[in-house]
Amino acid sequence: MSLYQGRALRAEKPRRRGGRLKRVLVFLAILTALPVIAQAPWSAWRGRIFAVREIRVDGTRYLDGPAVIAASGVKTGADLVALDLDRVRQALLLQPRVAQARIERSLPGLLKIHVSERNPVLLVEHGAPWELDSTGVLLPPLAEGVVADVPMLAGVDLGSVPGGTLVDSPQVKRGLAWVHSLASRELQLAGDVSEIDVSDGRTTALTLMNGTRVLSPAWPPGTRTLSALRVVLADLQQRGTLAQEVDLRFDQQVIVRPVAQKGGTSARTS
Repeated sequence: MSLYQGRALRAEKPRRRGGRLKRVLVFLAILTALPVIAQAPWSAWRGRIFAVREIRVDGTRYLDGPAVIAASGVKTGADLVALDLDRVRQALLLQPRVAQARIERSLPGLLKIHVSERNPVLLVEHGAPWELDSTGVLLPPLAEGVVADVPMLAGVDLGSVPGGTLVDSPQVKRGLAWVHSLASRELQLAGDVSEIDVSDGRTTALTLMNGTRVLSPAWPPGTRTLSALRVVLADLQQRGTLAQEVDLRFDQQVIVRPVAQKGGTSARTS
């Protein structure tokens, strides 16, 4: 039995004829087709295939979807792939009521716009009432005469200030400090205040919803004093007594001046 395992026992595969010529022809065909491919209207085809067909907006509270879409500058039919998302985001941030914006594309034709709005906390005089958010950004009303149900900041006139401006005057900062203090979890008095008057540099006057006027040092006092105010107001309500004025300007004292009765004089208690 032969153990020879040399090349003579291996079956050689027949060589294909014309293989090299075929590769040359394919290469020449590609070279011929390249100019045609380069001149094809790829951008037009892409614009039709990946056109913006739907724009979804979420995160709105005061604004509506169409207003956000209009502010973005994007229209249906635009090339979704070529869309500059950073430019769209910057366009939205020019809207005074938009604090943050995030844009997403979802092929083939969906654009998603996520916004965070500025929440108004104060009204200010601007010829007509305008709004301020918690950082001091001035917000034009969404419609004439339509404003949020928040306290009016008296003693400040921003009639010459354009919407979207960050107002950091001492009076505005003081008003915002009061809003923050009154809205704290321990007090929750913000809903009881209709006006915060900062026209006096030494005293801030709060007007409550029931007409009671609260006099205080210019900047919000400590939580202990404001908690005492809350207790006094709750006690007056329970007694059915309406106070004309509550004075917090004296250390560790809350002075109540009840509404004067007919034929009598105002009483003073502490």
